[in-house]
Amino acid sequence: MIKPEGFSAAKRDVQKILWAAKERGTTLEAVVTKVTTFNDLPVWELEFPDVPGAKGIVPYAETGLDSPRLAFRFAGQAVNVKVQEVQSDDEGGAVAVCSRSAAVAEAQKELIGSLKEGQIIDCVVKAILPREGETPARLLVDIGGGVLAAVPRIRATWSRTTPLGALFKIGEAVKAKVLRVDAEKNAVEVSIKDAQPDPWERASFKRGDFVTGVVANTDGSRVWVEVSPGLVGLASYPLRGEVGRGDRVACAVANFDRESRKLRLRLRGVLA
Repeated sequence: MIKPEGFSAAKRDVQKILWAAKERGTTLEAVVTKVTTFNDLPVWELEFPDVPGAKGIVPYAETGLDSPRLAFRFAGQAVNVKVQEVQSDDEGGAVAVCSRSAAVAEAQKELIGSLKEGQIIDCVVKAILPREGETPARLLVDIGGGVLAAVPRIRATWSRTTPLGALFKIGEAVKAKVLRVDAEKNAVEVSIKDAQPDPWERASFKRGDFVTGVVANTDGSRVWVEVSPGLVGLASYPLRGEVGRGDRVACAVANFDRESRKLRLRLRGVLA
């Protein structure tokens, strides 16, 4: 059979796949290739790794996110979506109007029913957010199917001094412990820190050892020094010179008691 001019079986097949996904309510994996704006709100442009040639969009109202600023952070990331409409573009190709919120809502029901407190689960870091007013620095992690959980710094790492951006990367896979599942509020709380070994249980020091660390805090008479993530020792403020939060210092171990979780240090100087 002679094909019409401009006929593309590939374009036709893409449309059929997207229409089938819409009719069946199938969840598709997509990648946010670009974030544009419409009426001052972000709009995601999508590609579908499993459907070459297919394109899609997600209006901000369908992202399932509570902040337009957060939507911009998803550029380049994988998301799960459901197809709501299939339209044709100017080139005769298919464009799927999609909803991430619908896909997440479906996954959330399954997660709430399956997660147990104390369970260790796989997560993916989706955003690293700075401190804002009274809200601490935190991570947003995908705990499954696009369901997001906020992990405040205190639950993200044992470290008290290293910035979250230096410890984690967007798209990084991490383990987390389920702390609480609230079926009524559809909420899940997780801790990355609690899925990691307690640094005090592995620590080993003896009197006279020299160590380096970062000043975590000082009150003018005492100095708290983090010698490794989560392992903080206490030293007296130096009689000469000054030290401040963030300074890297050299110390000598005066006493270490693992059971009491106490590490006493003597400051030996500020490092360049």
